[in-house]
Amino acid sequence: MISIREAFLESGRNLRRTRVEKNISVAALAVLSGVDDEIIEAMEEGNFDFSMDILFELAAALNVDFREILVDRQPITK
Repeated sequence: MISIREAFLESGRNLRRTRVEKNISVAALAVLSGVDDEIIEAMEEGNFDFSMDILFELAAALNVDFREILVDRQPITK
């Protein structure tokens, strides 16, 4: 099981990877999503405890399902 800090770091890496794959700059994503560029940069660095609203705005602007940004979760086994 990963820590919350690790989850934020991995989600930030997922956000950056998705943005770069779509060839969108931080500034352009800020305009498209309405999320401040400093918040996006902080999220990508894992330094921001982001809300689901922000996550949904960014995912919509990137045209991806929000789960592509969140950390992959392992299924619970019994």
